[in-house]
Amino acid sequence: MAVKNNAMAELLSPELLDKARGLSMMARRIVEGSLHGLHRSPLFGFSVEFAEHREYSPGDELKHLDWKVLARSERYVVKQYEQETNLRAILIVDHSESMAFGPVDIAGRETGRGSKYEYACVLAAALGHILVEQGDSVGLLMAARQVTQQVPPSASRGRLLNICTALLSVTPGEQTDLPGALRRLAAQLTRRSVVVLISDLFDNTEELLAVMGQLHHRGHEVLVFQVLDPSEAVFDVGNTSHGITVIRDMETGAEFDAEPHMIQEPVQKEINRFFKQLDTGVTRFGLHLVRCLTDRQVGETLREYFKKRHMSRK
Repeated sequence: MAVKNNAMAELLSPELLDKARGLSMMARRIVEGSLHGLHRSPLFGFSVEFAEHREYSPGDELKHLDWKVLARSERYVVKQYEQETNLRAILIVDHSESMAFGPVDIAGRETGRGSKYEYACVLAAALGHILVEQGDSVGLLMAARQVTQQVPPSASRGRLLNICTALLSVTPGEQTDLPGALRRLAAQLTRRSVVVLISDLFDNTEELLAVMGQLHHRGHEVLVFQVLDPSEAVFDVGNTSHGITVIRDMETGAEFDAEPHMIQEPVQKEINRFFKQLDTGVTRFGLHLVRCLTDRQVGETLREYFKKRHMSRK
């Protein structure tokens, strides 16, 4: 148990725990304001199901009146909805080789930042903490070329310790096969769930979008946190703009010589094309995408996401 507690402490600092508690409180206010009387995870916003009618009472919100019943029978009744008290979420964390990128840039310079994988671990731990605090079930799936770790969903507080321990038990390595991991997960899901993918998404984009779209079509909500180093969003050659630099592909390990100032423009165009393809795809398939840069605090990234979801419900 001491090892597990140490694992949790390593990922969840007191400062981050305070932010997570604040996010939970803000999340509850969002739910109470938009889905009155229901317990819903504010992270994902599942639609609600009608359960039954009851007679209107002074103070009930008019938006819940059933106008069809009023037109037919002149009875004032309000709709009541089925309460789901145990949402289930599966966190999928990519630990392929490219997720190790960050402490050193493509030119070998130290950045002062942690790796994308370290950021992904803290993000997963924070999301798990929020879900457990709400009484929702959360599980974990670690994936690279294949699924390497799996923590079954549970609403127990001990589950967060299991998740943190699993996150710390692997290091980034191998190439990625996220579509394959998602297909295996889909075969296991027997009830409606929230699937949260935390990855840089350096994979076959069309195939990955298609698999996530299939999950959404089956009734699951899919939320993607794309974790990137700032230099991957804006290609930065810095002081290496002249001369030959060795550039290494973080996913395959392949290396090649290049003059950074010669490749900067085409690389940036490719980055922009990649982002556009993802943004278009998530819109087409009804997914949610949050782009996370590792020079921003996890708490701020989550806070911005909550605010965006809150505004979209107004």
